[in-house]
Amino acid sequence: MLPRPIQQLIDEFAKLPSVGPRQAARFVFHLLSQPKEEIEKFAKKLFILKKIKYCHFCNRTIETEILCPICKDKNRDRSTICIVEKDTDIESLEKTKRYNGLYYVIGTEDEKKQLERLKTLFEKIKKSSKQVEEMIIATDATTEGETMALYAAKMFKNLPAVKKITRLGRGLSTGSELEYMDEDTLANALLGRK
Repeated sequence: MLPRPIQQLIDEFAKLPSVGPRQAARFVFHLLSQPKEEIEKFAKKLFILKKIKYCHFCNRTIETEILCPICKDKNRDRSTICIVEKDTDIESLEKTKRYNGLYYVIGTEDEKKQLERLKTLFEKIKKSSKQVEEMIIATDATTEGETMALYAAKMFKNLPAVKKITRLGRGLSTGSELEYMDEDTLANALLGRK
């Protein structure tokens, strides 16, 4: 039986996405093998997370400002909004250098919180005098992501300020072979064909 503080820390690490009890235990025992100074540095960096704030428009994590750098950037296309689930989705889309609009993060915590954030965006657009030329729904290709995408499309469809609602294309990756594709990917490729 492990000492209680170690087991409690393992339990905390195991709460992280995609981390099971065995991997959590490896994290804890790795930390235990580090010099005291390294553990203190790690703990201070964790504590800094309490100071993280969220952008007033898009919900992206920020350090101190009211708006994130993307929302502050006057060169961004303010008539296009891309709904994503998490900050890392923004990073991935930004790397493509193909999108110059704004984002809106709905999170992945739970469906209720996602719906609340979608309703907040709905109200922001409804109160604004500006038109949204295109709303791109870029949720994950998971059951939960697809469900949220359908809900978002339905919610914004009847909002006069939103002219067009689109989804990211789904389908075959470049260089992939048909025989190795799963049924959902092939079905989406057929449905989304040009």
